[in-house]
Amino acid sequence: MPQKTMHRIPRPKLQGLCERIFNAAGIPGDDATTIANALIYTDMRGINSHGVIRAARYIDCIRAGGILPDATPQVLRESPATVMLSAAGGLGIPAAAKANQMMIEKARKCGIAVATVNHSDHYGAAGLYALACADAGLVGFSMSNTCPLVAPFGGRQATIGNNPFSYAAPGGKYRAILFDICMSVVASGKMIIAAANGEKIPKGWLLDANGTPTDDPTQIYHGGIMLPFAAHKGYGFAMMVELLSGVLADAGITEDVHSWNTVPGKDSNTGHCFMAISPDFFGGLEAFKKRTDLLIERMKATPPADGFDQVRFPGEIEFAKEADAEANGVPLPDASLTELRRAAQMTGIDAEELNGNY
Repeated sequence: MPQKTMHRIPRPKLQGLCERIFNAAGIPGDDATTIANALIYTDMRGINSHGVIRAARYIDCIRAGGILPDATPQVLRESPATVMLSAAGGLGIPAAAKANQMMIEKARKCGIAVATVNHSDHYGAAGLYALACADAGLVGFSMSNTCPLVAPFGGRQATIGNNPFSYAAPGGKYRAILFDICMSVVASGKMIIAAANGEKIPKGWLLDANGTPTDDPTQIYHGGIMLPFAAHKGYGFAMMVELLSGVLADAGITEDVHSWNTVPGKDSNTGHCFMAISPDFFGGLEAFKKRTDLLIERMKATPPADGFDQVRFPGEIEFAKEADAEANGVPLPDASLTELRRAAQMTGIDAEELNGNY
């Protein structure tokens, strides 16, 4: 695929613009800040498919009445080591952030904790929540179901979600190991960006509505079917996430999930699940960090294969991109700027921050 043109926007300017847009869409101040932080941080790490390109889509859903911008998450059940929340038809990111933080506090006291969320919607990048656990000195897991987008192994119809999954663990010399995937060969957001840029995609990413391999990313809007990574293995992982995020969380399951809901009077009923383990209950955090560093260094000491300059650990590339974005501005492709301008236009906000050369 051709190299994308990237535009650098200083993080404070981008943060201020996103918060104003979300406030104008009826999202309360703290929640607007949480969502802006989540999307911008994801762009900083180079995952533009889940960054500010999503802002206008959230507002589309809010304006249609399918997401309640000011909903307050409700605790449905709670124990010393567990919590079950409802997002109450509201935005996924604030509800997920609340559940994850409650779980972190419980894991510190109990050694292990689990949180679930139902009646939610898109919660951003799964890695946000797992990394928050690692930064708090915990091993974290994050996952969510979605509406059906992926064909199960052996099938030719999309009947299970492209269910994201992430884990993270704290290091010492190295910040953390962070792994974040979806269950298809690539995320749908990458196809959305390719479509917006007029690019083709590699065959093997997507089938058209008739089950024929295609290199046209716009087919994602016309019944396109994504395939699971690694055939039956990706399918098995997708089922695991569905069990924990849908079945356990008492959220929608497969066809009962209506991601990016635009129907008034109902909600997406997307489900999320989070888990955390405290190394303090298993030999101590500092010992764990040293052993994580050892694991990383053994991987990095592996002789590189042809075509590679070195072996990297999961998350290493993204951490480097984050540091670069903090210092030099958040890199955004044309498609992200277009969608952010659309969000600003819908909410009557001046997006002059996007017009400068930084």
